[in-house]
Amino acid sequence: MGWAAGSLTYVVALFHRGSLGVAGPMAADRLGVDATALSVFSAVQLGVFAATQVPVGLFVDRYGPRRMLTVSLLVMAAGQAMVAGGESFAAVLLGRALLGCGDALVMISVLRLVTAWFPVARTAVLAQVTVVVGTAGGLAAAPPLSAALRAFGWEPVFFAVALVTACLTVAVWQAVRDTPPGTRLLPLGGMAGGSSPGKQLAGAWRQPTTRLGLWLMFTVHFPVQVFVLLWGFPFLTQGQGLSETTASYVLAVPLMVTMALGPLFGVLSGRRPQWRIPLVFGIAAATTLTWSAVLLWPGTQAPLPVLFLLAAVLGLGNPAAVFGLDIARSGSAPHRVGVASGIANSGGYTAALLAMVLIGVTLDSTHAPNAAPGLADFRIALATQLLIQVCGVGLLVRHLRTSRTPCPQAWPTTITPPKSRGRWPRDAPAVPARRVTQRRCRGRP
Repeated sequence: MGWAAGSLTYVVALFHRGSLGVAGPMAADRLGVDATALSVFSAVQLGVFAATQVPVGLFVDRYGPRRMLTVSLLVMAAGQAMVAGGESFAAVLLGRALLGCGDALVMISVLRLVTAWFPVARTAVLAQVTVVVGTAGGLAAAPPLSAALRAFGWEPVFFAVALVTACLTVAVWQAVRDTPPGTRLLPLGGMAGGSSPGKQLAGAWRQPTTRLGLWLMFTVHFPVQVFVLLWGFPFLTQGQGLSETTASYVLAVPLMVTMALGPLFGVLSGRRPQWRIPLVFGIAAATTLTWSAVLLWPGTQAPLPVLFLLAAVLGLGNPAAVFGLDIARSGSAPHRVGVASGIANSGGYTAALLAMVLIGVTLDSTHAPNAAPGLADFRIALATQLLIQVCGVGLLVRHLRTSRTPCPQAWPTTITPPKSRGRWPRDAPAVPARRVTQRRCRGRP
């Protein structure tokens, strides 16, 4: 029940994340801005999301996923209300920043719920299923939102969305529990008492698995984010000459690949964890080769099947990125699962933000100020993202060569207080809520 409520919150978060894409033309008319100004909304929302991942992880570890999911819905409701009532660029920009902040709270909280409530063997699959459910929900919500905007207008629709989001906080608060009955979260700082956020962050960073998850997501997650969230549509319409309808079909392919292959990647992560790193390197190589083929295609535009192939290959980055969260979680002590997941999750979005800015700066410098960019301009600009991917692969290889080999997940997430004691003493030994087989890890905190 709690995981279902958390997944519903993730659906709502992805709905809010993509709502401006559906309302883009209406937003341009309402605010009197051009497409370049609209792209700032996505960049700011993504920047806020990336910047808050580590603090969110600390908050989830300290206060639990139940409170964080409730807060996320309230923040997203406030942000969407500001978007609904905002008549200036600054007001809507602040609303989108709040949406990014609320969105950032959701995924790590849901992963903490999965880790607390389900056996270790099922957590990888359920993490992928959560992504699939959220993606499907966000994709399915786009047509009704578009129809509602045409029928009722900007303010009534977005105020209604904000109201529904706020009302969902009651359902989430009632349905979600941080841990199963009879168990409790480990105290912040572990069995020996509390610790400062700085020590929590340092302890999580010292874990090789946390840094491995960070560089994995940095390498494999950003290409699909750059393509879907910002630069894919202009490249397909202005550079490749596709109609807006055809371009939207191409942009839907990565989401469909995520929904189709996410559970399979989850099974592989749970049953064959040794396949994760080779698969990530293979996807990174396929992404580089496919982008190179599209950008170097002789003549004018690449054939439509090649563009669909590019979108499908980019879509592999979404389920592969969850490997980074699995790895970061698997080597972390229970009281650091949230902050370790936040560090890892920030890698992909930080790389995406860097790539978006680098592409934009390059594009502005290659075409005339009063002219729309052409295919040659897009080829040069989009090629710069491959530099970030090469850097990511290099950092990932360096980490694998210099760090100790992490062991699989073996930490109990919840503990059962000894029945013979009336209160939980500082020096009480940990009693796992379920039996877990563990190997001693080198470099373990």
